[in-house]
Amino acid sequence: MKKLNKNINVFKGFVDAHKSTAVLLLCSLGIAGCGDALTPKPFVFDMTRINQDGSVNDGKDYATKPWACVQDNQSGLIWEVKTIEAGLQNIDNTYSWYDSDQMTNGGWAGKVNGGVCSGSACDTESYIKTFNAKKLCGYADWYLPSRYELNTIVDTSVFYPGPTLPSAYFPESKAGSYWTDTTFKTRRASAWVWRFDHGSDYVEEKSAALKVRLTRPAAKPVAK
Repeated sequence: MKKLNKNINVFKGFVDAHKSTAVLLLCSLGIAGCGDALTPKPFVFDMTRINQDGSVNDGKDYATKPWACVQDNQSGLIWEVKTIEAGLQNIDNTYSWYDSDQMTNGGWAGKVNGGVCSGSACDTESYIKTFNAKKLCGYADWYLPSRYELNTIVDTSVFYPGPTLPSAYFPESKAGSYWTDTTFKTRRASAWVWRFDHGSDYVEEKSAALKVRLTRPAAKPVAK
């Protein structure tokens, strides 16, 4: 009998859970008698704009006083800010995925110089090397973000066609696809990509020509 009662209780919990789900769905449609409608709040970004010399930018006018980097005060990551000027950091530059290090390339190095860009050879390894020589915001340890790190700057409150980035901090953004360093485990010739038109990730061949936005860990909180 105890076993039977246990099964009944499990079934009752299953039914109650589905009843709750049905009520939530109806309430989200504004059905009378549900109380306040469920309105999910968009993620609130807490970021600091940083100048090339490492000082804080007030963010009042990017056109006349652009900032070079953005620090995410929640994830602790510092992000590259692209430019519209021709050259190394141009927002339209594209790169193939390439990593010559067998310890980090997931078993497949990718393709050398397979993108369309200026300022460096057009693959991720070459871009990172050239970029670190520039020491943006005073740092020389920039790297290609992981699939999970790049997800931290996706603004889910922005709908298609995007760009699904917080524009108050990334005013140069375009709705393109950006490489991560994360190789797709079941096909090593591919890597994970975030697309900033839908704000979703997918898998692409490493030979494809896509955009890049580098990151680095914050050494310490930037004083506001």
